[in-house]
Amino acid sequence: MDYYLNRINVILIALVGALCVYQWSGEKRADQLIEDLRRTVHADEGRIAAQDQAIRSANEDIDEFKKVIAEGKARSDAADADIRQQKARIFTLEQEAKRHAAEADLAAKSLAAFKLGIADRDTSIKSLLDQRQKLADANQDIANKATAAVHAYDDLYSKYAALVGQYDDLAKRYKALAPPLPADKPANPGT
Repeated sequence: MDYYLNRINVILIALVGALCVYQWSGEKRADQLIEDLRRTVHADEGRIAAQDQAIRSANEDIDEFKKVIAEGKARSDAADADIRQQKARIFTLEQEAKRHAAEADLAAKSLAAFKLGIADRDTSIKSLLDQRQKLADANQDIANKATAAVHAYDDLYSKYAALVGQYDDLAKRYKALAPPLPADKPANPGT
């Protein structure tokens, strides 16, 4: 039996040796696999780090882009507000232009009416000046006639005074030549 036990021992030892060889080859394959996995993990970690860096860079770019968009939106909002103000100003200016055009139209009509009034006034003034000149000429003619009448009256008065002087002279002469009248008779029945 020793023989069988020795054989079983040899078989068991061979089996343990084969098992060890198998285990060593499995461990070697596992070590190789672990090493490959470590290399893959290391490569993946490098890729992850690169991707993480790319993601951080992309996030920074996104943040910067968000800032640019926010600034653009703020400028756009300011431009929109400015456009609204400009539109309101344009509307106000258009309304003022319409009002000024209406005022200019009214002023033009008033100016035309004023010009017509001035023309009528000038015509009336010219007519009045013509009438005044006619009246002045008539007054001058009347004044000349009055002056001539006064001269004629003065001449007539001078002649009358001379005639009265001659009458008084004749009356004195007559009184001197005529006898005195009685007191009860009037001297001149007509006087």
